[in-house]
Amino acid sequence: MNRDNFPVSFRTGPGIVAAFALNFAMHDKKPPARVVLVEDHIMVRQLFAHLVRDDLGLTLAADCTTVAEGQVALVREQPDLAIVDWMLPDGRGFDLVRAVGPKLPRTRWLFVSSSEQGHLVREAVSLGVHGFVMKRSDLATLRTAISTVLSGEKYYCQASARLLVDKMVDEGRTLAINLTAREREVLRGFARGENSKTLAERLQVSSKTIQNHLTLLKEKLGLREPAELVHYAIKHGYVEAP
Repeated sequence: MNRDNFPVSFRTGPGIVAAFALNFAMHDKKPPARVVLVEDHIMVRQLFAHLVRDDLGLTLAADCTTVAEGQVALVREQPDLAIVDWMLPDGRGFDLVRAVGPKLPRTRWLFVSSSEQGHLVREAVSLGVHGFVMKRSDLATLRTAISTVLSGEKYYCQASARLLVDKMVDEGRTLAINLTAREREVLRGFARGENSKTLAERLQVSSKTIQNHLTLLKEKLGLREPAELVHYAIKHGYVEAP
């Protein structure tokens, strides 16, 4: 029988094999990863969008500026990767992980931050965030972070890793220092700028009681100056840095 009489599906030859291989490759090729960007600073957002779309060849499914917009976009788009600024106009980026993270089991999370505080990185780890990059890092670091996180691994830049280690060391040193609920409340209020009279009115105690709490806090924490209490509260996550 002449080979030309065979059905197309049974014909062989270099051309047919090459066409089959090309067709298989086209169908086997995975589409670009889809990314949702949540960043409120226009210049930074545009720069990140250019990196994602034009440099890395990924699909920018949505870019948002607030927690509220991010929630809607993330649930709608179900992206492979969410790049989120930790501080947004209407809340913290971590609020997104808590709110929609359980609904997005396949989404990878990469956070960026200009605030270099160890407790932020510690919280990111506890939430299962896959990557963390400080905004003072170069674009090569962000590029590496995106690729690494999308590959299924975790990536914390050197600066965030150092902050995490320092935070964990501090936690180890302060385990023996147990502050009461009232002491923590006084420390938070004082670090936020409330004076003794304001704290006393809010907590419905006397100003003398507040002064006693502050004195005992300094003794318990080994501090001397009121400013050191503020620094301690920021460093250990009782309040955010201004």
